[in-house]
Amino acid sequence: MSISSIFNDALRYPLNNVSKWIILGIIVIIASISYLLVMFGVTDGTIQAVASLINFIVMFIVVGYTLSITRDTIHGYDELPAFDIIKNFIDGIKAAVLSFIYMIIPTIIFFILLFATGAVNAFSQAVEVSMAGGALSSDLAFNLIGSIGLTFIISLIIYIIFMLFATIAYCRLADTGSFSQGFSFSGIMDDIKRIGVGSYIVWWIVLAIIIVILLLIAMFVAIIPYIGYLISLLFISSFVYIFSARATGLIYSNN
Repeated sequence: MSISSIFNDALRYPLNNVSKWIILGIIVIIASISYLLVMFGVTDGTIQAVASLINFIVMFIVVGYTLSITRDTIHGYDELPAFDIIKNFIDGIKAAVLSFIYMIIPTIIFFILLFATGAVNAFSQAVEVSMAGGALSSDLAFNLIGSIGLTFIISLIIYIIFMLFATIAYCRLADTGSFSQGFSFSGIMDDIKRIGVGSYIVWWIVLAIIIVILLLIAMFVAIIPYIGYLISLLFISSFVYIFSARATGLIYSNN
């Protein structure tokens, strides 16, 4: 299956069962209830605490359902899977923990780089100068911008590398249901070789571009007073979840 065929399929996929697409959209809205309450002027601390807990729990269901989409895609099914709230919730926890673990190392490296490049020291000096009412010297400004820029560039590259591995780990979890398979690095490397390193990187870039475009559309729709954000969540955010999960399953099962 070509890269273009994968994305053509994934973009049409939510239309296979509009009712399930809308149901997921409603769940996404529930997972954003605390933000919606703020929009409508509800800022009571207790209500917001309960709403935040609901957000946290329901988001696992959303993530778990996307995992089931990837699983069914890998196993050759072309219809949106049925909802199984308990299983979706458990799968969502597994997928979230898997992603969290994969992001630990690049995050640690990021903080190490902040010190190694002198970014922390330069920032501290800049704060001291500013609090004393002085102006930053050109050398200090150059060191601050250079060290922070270098840190973010290196960190971004490392995050992308780990994300490439994490995506295949996610697919292995979806395919086998085994959490440990997400950490089988020899298996992950074999999967990447099977897919093709070049094809996989191109797929990942195209996926990122399409998601950014969809999210920009969502942002413009959300500008519409009151109903804009609801429409964005109901139709566009849910579409992004379904589309990306389908595309992920297709690239993983591609030979």
